[in-house]
Amino acid sequence: MVPRFPTRGIVRRTPRPYAAIHQDYNRWGCKLQEGLYKVEFHTVHGTGTGVIYAISGKLRGGNSGFAFIGNYGSKGEEIHVKISTQRHNHDPALKPLFGTDMITLTLKGTANDDMVDFEGTALQLPGVAFKAVLTRIGD
Repeated sequence: MVPRFPTRGIVRRTPRPYAAIHQDYNRWGCKLQEGLYKVEFHTVHGTGTGVIYAISGKLRGGNSGFAFIGNYGSKGEEIHVKISTQRHNHDPALKPLFGTDMITLTLKGTANDDMVDFEGTALQLPGVAFKAVLTRIGD
């Protein structure tokens, strides 16, 4: 019987079993362990903190003023992140770190045990450096 739809040229990404991966990597081959992290971030404009949850290549989190929504993956030893902010609390006392409520960051980082150091920039403000440290809290 001939298959109804040819499978030639279709690539399916199937997670590898844990046993086939070095212990420092999650099942998607990324050095970022899945779980809950506290995040501390810095720019020339100030600092901030929040929490973020990493699971299945997705990042979800926030703080008292902003939600953080993004994704992550690996290229070699580096962890690559693209994450956006969205204001959920319109209290004027909560100032956005970059001066605008919605921003998209592109980051590169390296894992060291339960901590990950990231550096990058905002797409909307390419000259402003951004640094963040993620510290794993738990699963």
